[in-house]
Amino acid sequence: MAITFQIIGHKKSGKTTLLQEFLREGSQYKISVVKHTHLPIDIPATNDTGKFFQYSDDVLLLNDEQTIHYQRNLPSTELDKIQKLQTGSFDFIIIEGIKELDFPKIALLKTDESPKTFSDVTNIKYFVTIQGNRSDNVIDIENLDTRKTFINNFLRDIKND
Repeated sequence: MAITFQIIGHKKSGKTTLLQEFLREGSQYKISVVKHTHLPIDIPATNDTGKFFQYSDDVLLLNDEQTIHYQRNLPSTELDKIQKLQTGSFDFIIIEGIKELDFPKIALLKTDESPKTFSDVTNIKYFVTIQGNRSDNVIDIENLDTRKTFINNFLRDIKND
């Protein structure tokens, strides 16, 4: 079963930047990413792909370099969908967002935030910043080498838990 953890933070806190670094630093692992978005995914209904998405419950788009799988009638909750994904052949699943879930989390803080900002969120293992936040109990990973070290240590530690 894939080891699952989350990267959370408010908009423009550095979630995507950190997630990209996890993918680069963890290239020896099979990593799946769950990207949560509040916006609809825009596939124009005017072309054939859009019509397939509009009228089918399950669409698999293939080309020589990528695959996109869209399923309409998946289990009802985000947790159900992630649990289904966990049974795949991945080493890690990194979830960007969905702070309500209870997987281990890395919380990214912006310069004007503190750990208290996330007092209602469970299972936060680390508070980090790539924006120079100097609050207590916040790990500054603004420097790329420090960030790489943090990522490698995190992956090793969570794999051994």
